[in-house]
Amino acid sequence: MNWTAIWSQSAAPSFAMGMLQGKKKTIVFTVISHISGETVRMRFSNIYGKKPYKIGALAVWLNGKKYDITVGGNTSFSIPTGGYTYSDPTAIPVSAGAELEIRLYYVSKAQDSNMTIEEAAAYPGDHTMDEVLPQIQKESYKVQYNLYDAVVSLDRVEVQSEESSKVIVAFGDSITAMNRWVKPLNKRLLGAFEGRYTLLNAGIGGNCLTYTVPGFMGSSYGEKGIARFERDVLSFDNLHAVIIALGVNDVAYYTKKTASIISFETYKDATTSIVTQLRNRGVRVIAQTLTPRTGYMDKGYTSEMEALRIRINEWIRSCNLFDDVFDADELLRDENNPACIKNTLHQGDYLHPNAAGGEQMAQAYDLTALTGEEQ
Repeated sequence: MNWTAIWSQSAAPSFAMGMLQGKKKTIVFTVISHISGETVRMRFSNIYGKKPYKIGALAVWLNGKKYDITVGGNTSFSIPTGGYTYSDPTAIPVSAGAELEIRLYYVSKAQDSNMTIEEAAAYPGDHTMDEVLPQIQKESYKVQYNLYDAVVSLDRVEVQSEESSKVIVAFGDSITAMNRWVKPLNKRLLGAFEGRYTLLNAGIGGNCLTYTVPGFMGSSYGEKGIARFERDVLSFDNLHAVIIALGVNDVAYYTKKTASIISFETYKDATTSIVTQLRNRGVRVIAQTLTPRTGYMDKGYTSEMEALRIRINEWIRSCNLFDDVFDADELLRDENNPACIKNTLHQGDYLHPNAAGGEQMAQAYDLTALTGEEQ
C-alpha cells in the first residue's frame, strides 16, 4: 500500500511579516481525490511559527457522513514548531472522483500559510460538526481585490492506495497558486489517465525564483524558489514531472540595485541547476514562459524589466534544456500589444489569468508532452 498526495500546498510565512491567522475560525474547503482508497491522513506545517498552535477539531465530510481526524488519538491537538506533523491514519472509504469536504477549526493562531483554494471559506467559531453550514458574507475588500481565505498550516492530504500515482508538481508564483490553470489541468489528467497522475500545486503568491523579497510584505512571498525547491518539490515520492513556472516576479524586481542578484544569467543558472537535479532523478521537466505583466501596478515596471522578460522567454523557447515548453506568454498575450495580457483573459489587474484564462491554459497543455505517455 502506498500513500499518495491528492492535495498539497507550499508553506510561506503568513501575511505582513508574521501576522498570525486562524484563531477561533473554521476553514472549509473541498478536495477531489483522483484515486480510490480506504484510509486518509493529513500533514500540518509549522516551519515558520515561533510557538506551537492548537487545532480544536478536524473533520472530513463525505457523502453526508462526518469522519474525525486525530493526532495521537486526540481530536484536539497541538502542532509543534520546526517541521511537520502527520495525523493518524483514518478509515474513510474514498473513491476516485470523490469530493472530500475538509473542515479545520483553529483554537489558536498559526503562522504557516498560503492561498491556493479560491473557494475556501472561513467561519467564526467551530463548525466542524454542522450538518448544514451557515451563510457567510464575504468581506467587500476581498471581493474588490480578488482575495480569498487562506488554508492555514495544513499542507498535504493523502490517500492510501494499492497503486500510487505519478506526481507532477507545478512550481510557481501566484499565477500557479491561484489554481486557475492547475485545477482544470489536473481534471484533464484525471479524465485522460484515470488516476495514474496527480498534479500538485507548489505555487506561492509573490514568489521569485532567484530573489527573496525583503520588507513588510516580502516574507509572505516565501523563500526564493531556488531555496525552497528541495522542500517543496524534491520531497515528493514518485516524482514524475515538474512544471517550472517562476520568474515573472523576478523581472519586476530587476533594478540597478538588484542586478547582481536578478539577471538573465542568474535566472538561467538557477533554472539549469533545478533541471540538473531533476534529470539526475529521472524527472521530466516542462518550462512555462513568463506571461505579460505590463499594466499591473503600472508605475515602476520599466522597459528594462520587460526586456529581461522577453530575453528569458527567448531562452526558454530555444535552449533545448526541457522536455517540453508550454508557451503561456504566446497563449495569453494580446496579439496587438504583446507586452500585455489579453483583456478577456485576466482578472482585471493585467497579470493574473481569470477563470477563462486559466481554463485556456489548461486546455492548451499537451498531455502526452507533459506526462511522456500517449493517451
